[in-house]
Amino acid sequence: MVKARGVVLAALVTSGCGSTAVASAAPVDVSHTEGATSDGDDDLLTPAAWDLDSNEAVFAAWLRAHSPPGSLVVPSLHGAPAHVIHTVVPGDTALSIATAFLDVTDVYDAKTLASAIPIPLEPGEALAIPHLVTAPYKEPDDDRLGWPDDGILRGAFVTGAYAAILWVDVLDKIAAHGLNAVVLDGKDYMGPVNYPSKVPVAVETHAYVLPNIPDLPRAIRFAHARGIRVIMRIACFHDPWAAKHAPRLSLMGNWGGPFEMGWLDPTNVEAQDYVLALVAEEIAAGADEIQLDYIRFPIQSKSIEAAVMPKPNGARSRSTRDFVKRVHEVTRASQVMLSLDIFGVTATGDQSDIDKLGQDIGTIAAGADVISPMVYPSEYRTGYRGWATPGDHPEIVGIGTKAAVAKLRDAKNETTIVRSWLQASSYKSHTYGPDYILKEAKAAEENGGKGWLLWSPGCDYWAAWRAFPATRVP
Repeated sequence: MVKARGVVLAALVTSGCGSTAVASAAPVDVSHTEGATSDGDDDLLTPAAWDLDSNEAVFAAWLRAHSPPGSLVVPSLHGAPAHVIHTVVPGDTALSIATAFLDVTDVYDAKTLASAIPIPLEPGEALAIPHLVTAPYKEPDDDRLGWPDDGILRGAFVTGAYAAILWVDVLDKIAAHGLNAVVLDGKDYMGPVNYPSKVPVAVETHAYVLPNIPDLPRAIRFAHARGIRVIMRIACFHDPWAAKHAPRLSLMGNWGGPFEMGWLDPTNVEAQDYVLALVAEEIAAGADEIQLDYIRFPIQSKSIEAAVMPKPNGARSRSTRDFVKRVHEVTRASQVMLSLDIFGVTATGDQSDIDKLGQDIGTIAAGADVISPMVYPSEYRTGYRGWATPGDHPEIVGIGTKAAVAKLRDAKNETTIVRSWLQASSYKSHTYGPDYILKEAKAAEENGGKGWLLWSPGCDYWAAWRAFPATRVP
């Protein structure tokens, strides 16, 4: 029988309850009680006093290491599950306790865990933490899923803001509807980093401003537990935040100062190094693939000729190629795949436009494992192929995919694959719905694509969930 300062815990140990409050007890840190006894004739509270097999002992030690100081770890005994006991102190709330112990539970966010903690809380009360994990979780490098054997990923994009409130919900839906990947914003196109980054430029500019993803390895782990690969998206050079707060990284004008349009200079080595550091950080968190977006030169401004950039004669694409090679060295070292988001025009448009962007497929794709052309039907101009409303034609996805595959083959590139983006919104489309999604997906894969990705700026995938019926309860 195990006691804690006169309080018998046998009932707790054998109950198997997920959330149990027991009588008042002082906290005992078993990691510091070797050779000591508790008050009176209480049992010895040390690992040696428990008849544990090796797995139970390892798990108990892991729980001690991952629980706040002062917690009492009661290992699995007599077939009952392990428990972690917290002694309530003045000022404790359900939320403060949940936040402190979140890391040893199978609940994603502290608010949800707090709702499982019984109240009111009385100082001195011994509380068994609910929803305790049943085994140590793997470290990111060991937990990485990588690509499936066939290399086919079908996934959906999630913003940091959406992940902050519905991460587990969207993961459950992705898994339930037969998809196997999620694209998560690591750094979005306005510049904020969505997790607490330690990269120097992010720290300097306070790029991490919102706790959208407070623990990136944990977020990735919850995806992996559902069999979902995590593709971390980094918006590279469109970054108004860094351009403003670290103007030395900004695209420059021919007058010698920042060209104020919210872009970093794609040729600036420090700006490139910023992206590379984020790539390494997200790989360390367990990412299965890194996706580079806004990996191009700006073209929007009417005065863009005054910006200092390589000439649009192939030099911009060569610059992009060289940067992609730098990133690929980092990803390949960890056996993590690299993908590039590119404009749909790169597959079907005029070469002059492609050269301005710096996204010539034949030049830049050799350093990547995947290219993902954004062949959204709504982005094609009125009159494309004679259509008054291109957004009503999901077959455009197939046209763009086929053209991208052909450009890879023309460049003798037999290794890089095409995984197209599908339009998952009604923007400029009168026919959008589940059937529209199905036609896009079919067009992508029948024209040489391997898998596809769903893009909805608001992360509203109602049409996709209807297009691909749930195979299990989310």
